[in-house]
Parts: sequence; structure tokens; C-alpha cells
Amino acid sequence: MRVTLGVMRVDDLGCTIAGRTLLAGVCFSIDHGEALAVLGPSGAGKSLVLRCLLGLAPSEAKVTGRLQWEGREVSLADRDALAQLRGRGLALVPQAAAASLDPMRTVGAQLREVCALHDTDGRPNERLEEVGLAAEFADRHPHALSGGQAQRVALALALACRPALLLADEPMAALDCVSQAELVELLVRRCAAEQVALVLVSHDLARVVRCCARAIVLDGGRMVARGPLAELLAAPPEPTTAAMVLAAARRG
Repeated sequence: MRVTLGVMRVDDLGCTIAGRTLLAGVCFSIDHGEALAVLGPSGAGKSLVLRCLLGLAPSEAKVTGRLQWEGREVSLADRDALAQLRGRGLALVPQAAAASLDPMRTVGAQLREVCALHDTDGRPNERLEEVGLAAEFADRHPHALSGGQAQRVALALALACRPALLLADEPMAALDCVSQAELVELLVRRCAAEQVALVLVSHDLARVVRCCARAIVLDGGRMVARGPLAELLAAPPEPTTAAMVLAAARRG
């Protein structure tokens, strides 16, 4: 299956471990400034898609498929080539942001290191202010951050690389409802300001509908639906999407 060329196009992404198929036939594209939702129930393979794109699938995994990046084709089995895209090309906002931060170093030191590594502007105070944190947070260690503050620091670290595409892996999962809403709004605002494309992994339709125009839906590692999010919500084409819509209506 082929799709329109944009910032990134993924063709036939697959992943197997010890003969067990975890992903098969995953295809999607995303263009500059666009936000795409990757939806599905727990265990559907959503986070694994991001790990495969970053070249960070488990070492024993066999990954197949192709990544078209700004006119260049890369095999998804080529971990070294994918590693070269991390940072200025693809950047990740992880689900467990606090665990991804170095506990021994201040937030400011980590921001300066990332900026130096990717040759970008290394002023940590400005990077923090962009995500709604005061300059004083540059002197804090990760243990002194709340869950929402840690997610904002993780976003600042990712955007400090000035990536073309941000991969956000359920960044609201560990936050309360108020913090979730604030983080979604922040993600959308910062990606728009930086003209960064966004792939947002989630199982929460109520949140992603506010920021994503298109979506793909995974179940059991396979893509079961794709298209404009509004259309998927109005007329779910298959049981997995219908179950998500029903769950969102009950929570709402």
C-alpha cells in the first residue's frame, strides 16, 4: 500500500519476535505541521510502532518495511540509519517522562547537553518558558518535579532538537484530567509554533479529537481503520473503533 509523500511515509511496517507477529502491514503518512493520532486498545502495538520508527525495537525483534523521509528511503530494519534520524529528524516524548530523565543532573544541564549534541540554541531558560515552566526549573533535579512538570521537561528536551516530527507516546497517561488537557493544548501549540509534525499515540479519543485531523487504528498489531478522525467517530468502520467511540461516550 502506498500513501502520499509528506514529511514521513511508512510502508508495510512489520515486527516479529521469536516467530510471533507483533506488527504487520502498518502504513501511514504525515506532512509538515500535521497531527496524526495512532489509536487502539492496550496491547495493540501503538508504542511499538514508535520504537520501530526510532530504531529502538527490542534487540531480538525482526523489523520489516520502509520509511520514506523527506525523499530518502530507509529500511526499517536498518537501525543505524534510523539512529541518524533521531533528534533533528524524529524526537520522542515518552510515556514515563520522569523515568527518562537523568536523576543525577539538573534539568538545565540536560537541556544544554541535548542542544550541544544537535547543534541548536542552548538556552535552557527559554526552552523551559516555551513549555510553561519558569526559569528556576533549570536548577531542579527530576525528583523535584511533579508528573506534569516532568512531561513538560520531556517536551522541552524533544523540541530543543528542533525536530521535523515529534512522536508522543501516550504523554497524558500518568496525569490527572486538568494536566492532561493542559498538556494536549501545549503539544498542539508548540508543534504549530515550530511547524513540527506530530504523531500522537493514545487510546483516549476525547483528548486526541481536539488536536488530530486524521487517525489510524490498530488492534492486535494490525491496522484496522484509517482516515479523517471525524469520519471514524461519526461512523466507526469496524468493531475496535466502535468500542473506542462507545468508551469515550461513557466517560464523557
